Amino acid sequence: MATILERPGRRFRAEVRRGGHKAVKTFSSRQLADTWAKAEEARIEQIAATGVIPTKATVADLIDRYIEEERPKKQWGKTKTADLKRLRAALGAHRASTLTKAHIVNYFKGRANGTAGPVVVASESGYLIGVLKTARDLWSLDVPVDAAQAAIRTLRANDLAGKSKERDRRVTDAEINALIGFYEDGNKATDIPMADIIRFCVATGMRISEVCRLEWADLDSKAHTVVIRDRKHPTDKIGNDQTVPLLNATGFDAFAIVKRQPRTDDRIFPVNPKTVVTYFPRAVRALGFVDLHLHDLRHEAISRLFAAGFRITDVQLISGHRDLKMLSRYTHITASDVHAQAHRLKAA
Repeated sequence: MATILERPGRRFRAEVRRGGHKAVKTFSSRQLADTWAKAEEARIEQIAATGVIPTKATVADLIDRYIEEERPKKQWGKTKTADLKRLRAALGAHRASTLTKAHIVNYFKGRANGTAGPVVVASESGYLIGVLKTARDLWSLDVPVDAAQAAIRTLRANDLAGKSKERDRRVTDAEINALIGFYEDGNKATDIPMADIIRFCVATGMRISEVCRLEWADLDSKAHTVVIRDRKHPTDKIGNDQTVPLLNATGFDAFAIVKRQPRTDDRIFPVNPKTVVTYFPRAVRALGFVDLHLHDLRHEAISRLFAAGFRITDVQLISGHRDLKMLSRYTHITASDVHAQAHRLKAA
């Protein structure tokens, strides 16, 4: 049964106890307190019917258990681990059963006001939902999944969480040649083979993290293929190895670029990808290019593969996309591309 107590200042404290569950909340009117108490009793009855267990665990407890039990099964990457640690530090002190929509929204508003964009907020909030769903569905604990989902809807409605914006930026031959020339200029000498890395990105459409971990042992010189280890995947973060062809189809010969690299390391391009990400904008700024990102080379490579007449299944193998809808975001075919393909078909 619910207990409603009048507090000083015409405030009403509603307390519901049933089957080990306890919930307390204060309202400005008895009517509001009664309404909430009835809804809370109904919720507790539903919990009892589904076998959900009351818990005094904190959010930190849930995250710790989630990492301990789920990571060996799912083998996720460093980003998820870092985000879970961040959530633990920010929300961990809250008892999980009392975590509210306001707690979650306020935390992510702070993240958005800092360095986190909508994509980061969407990803990190998704991890929180994942922990709470596991606690409710797998461990049968009474945790506020609905409140967390409502918080995410609020964040999305206010553009604080969401998908990345589609880019249609094409990289011209003149821009690519200028970037290559910038790093082949003797005055810009560096031990990092930036010019060939740029060529290779346009030749293959690989992510820079993939380029920088390719190994000589995974190169098949006879078949002109290479194995990309642990390729990005929506669910399989470890062990998703993929053999891809090294083509000469986008203006650069991927296999020839590989073969001319010196064997000074187990890796073909023994460079930290973060270093490449740091160096690339320097050339962009020096050359005065506008809105050009390193990842645009991947977009450009995929667009050129389609323009060269490759089927979507062929490009999917090369690019590593699992979702064809996501792959379509990277394809920006121009009218001149279609004309060129028509001429090739006519000449064939």
